[in-house]
Amino acid sequence: MSERTQRFRGAWVLLIPLLMLAWVALGNTAEDEGRPYRALKGVEPGEEAEHLGRLMEEAYGTLRSEAFQENLRALGERYPAIYARRGDQDATADDLADYVALERLGARFVNADVILVSNAVGYLGMAGQGPGEGRYSDIVLDSFVLRQWQSADVVRRSCAINVAAHEYAHTISLMPFVYEPAFTDTRGDEFRIADRRDRSTPVASYLIGAVAQCTWLQRQGRIGRAGVPACVQVFGVASGSVARCDAFPGDTPVTERPGLPPLAPSL
Repeated sequence: MSERTQRFRGAWVLLIPLLMLAWVALGNTAEDEGRPYRALKGVEPGEEAEHLGRLMEEAYGTLRSEAFQENLRALGERYPAIYARRGDQDATADDLADYVALERLGARFVNADVILVSNAVGYLGMAGQGPGEGRYSDIVLDSFVLRQWQSADVVRRSCAINVAAHEYAHTISLMPFVYEPAFTDTRGDEFRIADRRDRSTPVASYLIGAVAQCTWLQRQGRIGRAGVPACVQVFGVASGSVARCDAFPGDTPVTERPGLPPLAPSL
């Protein structure tokens, strides 16, 4: 075998795996594009499924909206360093916005099955890798979140948007051919993020959820664009805020005030 033939064969040995990865990446991206979820599970057909589907569509649509992008990027000066994941604890608001907008090379929303459960210990939301070796993800929501969404109070409904958007943030992958989360926080057996260097910074998934919640309220006409930063502060950027969901009935301003239930400690 000539040296030229050996080099040619060696080049193909390297090229074929790269072509296969590119093929998988293109297929993943094409299937995921524009789909708020892959399937709904654990729901009764009919009204319950319609409500859950609508919640996920609204949350996903809010994340992909120009208003969300504008509101998140506008918080850059207020939150100059953000915990995104263990390897990126000083992300910026622009970084987060780029990933959500899929403007970073390789970024994608991993197609998700949305699973509704009734959790014996109360409020629950989780997201992570589903079946298929990184091909799919799972979003698990407690029925409490669906009841929030079915409320007549628009601020309480917005809290369901917060949770759904937060979990969607965990389905954003850094790579198109494997599930490598752009944003992480606690695992199922953790009460705090174990590797945090600075607990005073926002946590990306919670910031994204709060901005989505307040952007949705803006789109409903409940708050103006100028009121989004105060709204985000109300619902917190480093932990959950379910205790405050019932604190703004009617036209009560969505801003900090004495007597509000305290936010959970920063994760």
